[in-house]
Amino acid sequence: MTNPFDCIANDTARYFTHQGINCMTQMGPFTINGYIELPENHPWLDFPDMIEVHPDIEVHGGITYHEGRVIGFDTNHLGDGHHPEAPLANMGAPVFRGGNLHTWTWAEVEEETRKLADQAKDTHHD
Repeated sequence: MTNPFDCIANDTARYFTHQGINCMTQMGPFTINGYIELPENHPWLDFPDMIEVHPDIEVHGGITYHEGRVIGFDTNHLGDGHHPEAPLANMGAPVFRGGNLHTWTWAEVEEETRKLADQAKDTHHD
């Protein structure tokens, strides 16, 4: 079986399965990202608009990645701090990101990824 995350995985990738759904977290350029592989024929894949605007998906910052059956989110939004281990976190001019910034931990991103997998698992065709 091929790894569904091969096209995006880097050397920081952490893999796990939740609710029978393949999951991955990894460090992005600025923050940690989370991804899941939707099961074949999952109803979210039939959404007539971009999956990024699907009204039934609730995840931090919304879906920011979709390729094939893999969807994902990042933690690089207003109010989020750059992770100190991220490759581009301290490069270039500072960007205004709001007042009290929250830097997501690996455990928090894994938990948010699990919540996304829970939502996917609980979604059925009507």
